[in-house]
Amino acid sequence: MLYASAMRVPRLITESPRLDGVSVELPATDAPVQLPEECACCAEAVSHHAAVTRADGASLLVGYCDECAEHQASSASRVLSLTLASVLLALTSAAGLPLLAPRLGLPLLLLCVCALSALPLVLVFSPTRPLHFPHTARGPAVFWTSDQRLWCAAASYAEHVMALNGGQAQRVTIPERWGSAWLSAGPVLGLGAACLSFFVYHPLLRVLNLGPVPVEVALDGKPLTVVDPTSNESPAGGALVRVPAGSHTLSVFSTIDGAALGSQAADFQSGAVHLLAISADDTCFWLETTGYGREQRVAPSYQALRSAEHFWVLPGGIDTWFAPNPPPSADSARSSGGLLTALRQAPCAEAPQEVRPAQ
Repeated sequence: MLYASAMRVPRLITESPRLDGVSVELPATDAPVQLPEECACCAEAVSHHAAVTRADGASLLVGYCDECAEHQASSASRVLSLTLASVLLALTSAAGLPLLAPRLGLPLLLLCVCALSALPLVLVFSPTRPLHFPHTARGPAVFWTSDQRLWCAAASYAEHVMALNGGQAQRVTIPERWGSAWLSAGPVLGLGAACLSFFVYHPLLRVLNLGPVPVEVALDGKPLTVVDPTSNESPAGGALVRVPAGSHTLSVFSTIDGAALGSQAADFQSGAVHLLAISADDTCFWLETTGYGREQRVAPSYQALRSAEHFWVLPGGIDTWFAPNPPPSADSARSSGGLLTALRQAPCAEAPQEVRPAQ
């Protein structure tokens, strides 16, 4: 009989990465499938039922005793608990590491967050609890296989299923699955959250060099970027870098002889864009707003940007960098239109009268 080998198992069944059981092919009939009124794992009296659903939607209520229902539920919640632990580690490390280590680069931050979020997943490969006779399964003792056969961990239970419904059975060994696609949720969410937090906690700094020689800019004494001279207004002028949020010191050195050209304190705000203009004593900076459609105006409006240190925390909503906005067309007056704001620069002698410093 099929259950003969099951009666000869030792007291302690050692762990195996594969499940040894009986696969039952039930006869094709419209009659409902009947299951034995005994625990599918250890053949004790039934006190709980768990549903197993086939691909076509057919469900069966499998009986378990108190003890087997407990370890069966524990197996089902294992993936959920590991996934939640991974997600929590991913989100906390993504939010905290940029604050604890502000100079951590994006690639290293992604690597650290991914590694931390994967720590709980190591438990997937840890040794599982061994089985003690008469138990035959750590997880579900009965489930549908991909070929629509009913797999039973206990050979005696499979014999009783065939006695009630008919059908054919065969010994089948299948891989024991502990994984799930949900286990990847922590690392995936962590990578996305790490990118977001890095960009939030590392705001943008645009550096313009209006002097005659290339300069090196240092942040708190450590090299940040090298900027070539930019004599004219250009959207590609200067260097665009990311810096840690908070209070820092910016220092400027000549790349020719290493001479210090000045330093200043700068407060970088999370999520903002900052501008540093070097050797800009005779240069004016302003915001130029142009209306289109119903917002069209006779002339653009100007807002001067003034700073003795030539360092600004720029407002949001800048559409054009160091170039004029497109001129309104004749047809744009029929549209609802809107406003475009450009960040402009020019020698103060050539700048609009509204933004020139008072004489």
